[in-house]
Amino acid sequence: MDFNKHFKKATNRTKEKLLEGIGKAKATQDEVFDQHAANLQKQSKSCERLHKDVKTYAAALKTLLAAEKQLRDTIRDAYEQEWPDREHLTAIFDNLDIQTDELEKKVCEDLPQTVTQYVNQFPDLKKKIEKRGRKLVDYDSAKNSFNSLKASSKKDNDPKLAKATVELQNAEQMYTEMNNELLEILPAVYDSRITFFVDTLQSLFNANSVYQTDASKFHKQIVMQLDKLGESMDYLRVARPEARALTPIDTTSLASSNAPATPDPSKADSTSLRQSTPSPTVVVSPAPAAVPTMKPRESVVSMANSTNPFDDEDETAEDEKEATPTTEVEEKFETKVYPKLNAQQTAAADQAIAAARRQKKEPSNPFDDEDDEKTEVEYPVSPKKEDKEPAPKPLDGITNEKRKTLYFVTSTHEYKAVDTDELSFEPGMKIKVIEANDADQLDDGWRLGELEDGKRGVFPENFTKKV
Repeated sequence: MDFNKHFKKATNRTKEKLLEGIGKAKATQDEVFDQHAANLQKQSKSCERLHKDVKTYAAALKTLLAAEKQLRDTIRDAYEQEWPDREHLTAIFDNLDIQTDELEKKVCEDLPQTVTQYVNQFPDLKKKIEKRGRKLVDYDSAKNSFNSLKASSKKDNDPKLAKATVELQNAEQMYTEMNNELLEILPAVYDSRITFFVDTLQSLFNANSVYQTDASKFHKQIVMQLDKLGESMDYLRVARPEARALTPIDTTSLASSNAPATPDPSKADSTSLRQSTPSPTVVVSPAPAAVPTMKPRESVVSMANSTNPFDDEDETAEDEKEATPTTEVEEKFETKVYPKLNAQQTAAADQAIAAARRQKKEPSNPFDDEDDEKTEVEYPVSPKKEDKEPAPKPLDGITNEKRKTLYFVTSTHEYKAVDTDELSFEPGMKIKVIEANDADQLDDGWRLGELEDGKRGVFPENFTKKV
């Protein structure tokens, strides 16, 4: 029964709209209500878009705050116990966590919930507007039927006319009640957009402002705390090993560097046999306690600079002088505020050894004679003859007689003369084109011209443009 009733109403409404569309039925017009309905549609779109963006912003902010918390937890764990004011840094991080929780509650929970509640009213209002439209169609249909029956009825007490009157009154009452209700609600809802925007945006930006102000203060305190940590580097640094004692290799190197020159074989004892290759004499110091303690890098350098048995005293003295910059480099490294790695010290020692080996001369062979040294013979070099510039030749086929000026051109490209009767010019030079005679024998595409310095010659026309 209800289905048939609803189907009949839907059929009558469709028929009425069709008749109104083709102009055979009169439709009721309400411009005021139409304006309110349009305002609601515009307001609904704007609020739904804001609702979507607020939810996206809340989700992103929640992710950011969670990442900040995770970072603070990592820093809190990485800050070692013996570092200065660890408890103070932990307290700062705890305060930041509290501020983060407050911001997350206001922006990520309360704000989206408020916007959602405001937006949820629009679907119900749109349904009421649609229902009001259907009631308006029913009212127009009843009114048109009543007017049609009234015009065609000839009796005063016609039952069809009475029924049509009752239906018209019922339809008018339902439409009027629905229309009046919406005329009160729609303007109020449209005006509420202002207070909604003010409250929503103030809550959002005020929460962000409070959080950023407090977080900025805490961040500055963290920076100051990290400055204290940097200043504590001197007593927090890892202890370095002490300089090791002198090894036998170092003692041998030191003794060899202080050894005297090789004694003369002619002054040796007659009972001793003459050796083909002299051996170095090691002299041990009578007071071992006076031997200075050497650092690891000094022992390596002393080994590199130890005296070769084939070297002379002068070369040994030069090697000892060259070893002094290494000690200065070592002192410079020791005066650094922050410690250097052992790899850097080893690299510096290797560089000193390489420099000492490069500067050290090759040992002389006792069997070599001074006459075997090769001397460079300088051959006389004949002086280079200066190239004389050839005397300029007169241009072939072109005379300096007066010629008629035809027009002027400007060079667009560079051209270098191939023959003596051609002109050379750079781009942008002005050339005066003069009249040519049959005796000049100009080829196609060539012109006879004169430069600003008075030099005449032929030139290709496609390298210029007419002025």
